[in-house]
Amino acid sequence: MAEDFTSLLIAVGVLLIPVILALPLRFWWNYRVGNEPEHVRYRRWVRQVLDAGEPLSTRRQELDHLARGLPIDSSRQGRIEMDVLHPLKLPHFMLLPVLILSPLVGLIGAIIFVLLFPLILAAEWILIDRGILAKVVNIVMRLMHWGIIGIHRLDKGVRDEDAMVEHMHRLPTTAFLGLFCYLIVSYMPLPTWVGITLTVVLFLILTSIIVIVKAASHGELVFADTSQRRMQPMERLVDDILAPVVGLGLLFLLSRQLFLTQIGASNSIFSDPIWFAGIVLIVLYSAAAVAIMVEISFFGLRSERVRMVFQNQMVDLHNPVLYAFTREHDRMELNPLRSLKEHLVSSGEEIERKETFNFEDMLRTPSTLQEGEDAIPPEKPDLKKFKGV
Repeated sequence: MAEDFTSLLIAVGVLLIPVILALPLRFWWNYRVGNEPEHVRYRRWVRQVLDAGEPLSTRRQELDHLARGLPIDSSRQGRIEMDVLHPLKLPHFMLLPVLILSPLVGLIGAIIFVLLFPLILAAEWILIDRGILAKVVNIVMRLMHWGIIGIHRLDKGVRDEDAMVEHMHRLPTTAFLGLFCYLIVSYMPLPTWVGITLTVVLFLILTSIIVIVKAASHGELVFADTSQRRMQPMERLVDDILAPVVGLGLLFLLSRQLFLTQIGASNSIFSDPIWFAGIVLIVLYSAAAVAIMVEISFFGLRSERVRMVFQNQMVDLHNPVLYAFTREHDRMELNPLRSLKEHLVSSGEEIERKETFNFEDMLRTPSTLQEGEDAIPPEKPDLKKFKGV
């Protein structure tokens, strides 16, 4: 009995290795982003701009002036802005040790990725080129009684944008999904190799679909649920659905499987809790290696094309209007800017030109003076009248 309890403690310790390794990485990232008083002040200013609903590009000159006054160099300025937009938390750093263990898990991840990439291209053809995703979204909108609008993105104009942060921000969805698939399959009374094959197939299918959906929805499209007084960004919908299911599911499945190994109810080759914990780490880091390859290959090369095709399909179906969702002194306003179609054609350049009021715009502003009338300076006020003399 004592030996079984010791094995369980060792297994729990093995499962905690990613958390233990993530803590120093998390502290290192906080130091790299900046935790000095001037960095905190600049972060607060960036947060105020975003909370007001304004893209960073509209306040670029002001933010640069503030950063020079602190002073903060442009590289750290960009890291602070990216960290506010795409914050990296402990689960993100739990996956970074895959880079250290890459000789061990890199081969497994490469084999799975070789099988995955053709499936991603097939999913792109079915969901995007054939318009299936747009039709599914249209059905969901009718069933949920949602409308669709556009809200201009706030991350436009980030200083020295670091794509690595955005890629890292998406990693946990794919990595933890792989572990979730393995634990689901482990419930089934299947031979070991059949279980491994089924895990890989399930992971490949789900990942190929989720990757396309996340790439397509990474834009301005927002579901508007007027009856419930809420808006749901389309790109957040996948994470909002998967995060609680996968997160709570992992905790439950890991606890249950450890319990089964403890009482001897598991008949697989991983019936020993230490073996099971080791396999869990291998599966997690292998899925993380696959996620890194997907980010480098697909999101680096094809995601923009997927996004534009899908958004144009939604424009043809619904012709949504692009809004500026702003807040000032707790007063929130949805101000229509133009159609999303016009925005996509101009790539957002016209909005920036309209929102930036410079000296030339001031000169072009109509005057209250009549043509030919000279401007007369204001009269000096009579202070005696105010004093009652």
